[in-house]
Amino acid sequence: MQKEINGISYSIRNTARRRRVVISVRGDGSVVVSKSPRIAIAYVEKFVREKFSWIEAKIREQASRPKKLLAHYSVKDFRENKERARAIVLARLAHFNQFYNYTIGSVLIRNQKSRWGSCSAKGNLNFNYKIVFLPEPLADYLIVHELCHLAEMNHSKRFWALVSQKIPEHKTLRRQMKLF
Repeated sequence: MQKEINGISYSIRNTARRRRVVISVRGDGSVVVSKSPRIAIAYVEKFVREKFSWIEAKIREQASRPKKLLAHYSVKDFRENKERARAIVLARLAHFNQFYNYTIGSVLIRNQKSRWGSCSAKGNLNFNYKIVFLPEPLADYLIVHELCHLAEMNHSKRFWALVSQKIPEHKTLRRQMKLF
């Protein structure tokens, strides 16, 4: 449901697990209000009016930030870069897996809005096609990170020890990934 107040448009999402009203200003400046289905729209509108100054400040803050790589690009970009991403990922997985020797399920290239990669319990590795736009050390870190989840499906000390065997500077690279 779309609503507007003083020129700012916002959408309302009903979320069964939500107990209160939460306002989020996304990287693109869009405003989303999440609420329990039991909370009345009139209450939400009053809440948004009360938080209007905060919302405006957050929108300005988002506009002044450099746009993250995950927030950019279109379906056309995905189609144009998917196979290039697949080639990079498969080549680097083969390189690093010579050391780790893990059994890899399928490798999928996806167009995700908020994730760089993931590993399923079945051993399938998923990577965002935008990996093609990352500097090589960051792409390698991402690939090794997901590869090591095949042995450790968590971020324990054992997991980071596995990552550090091939990417000793993983802490620095992890911080850099947050900029993209």
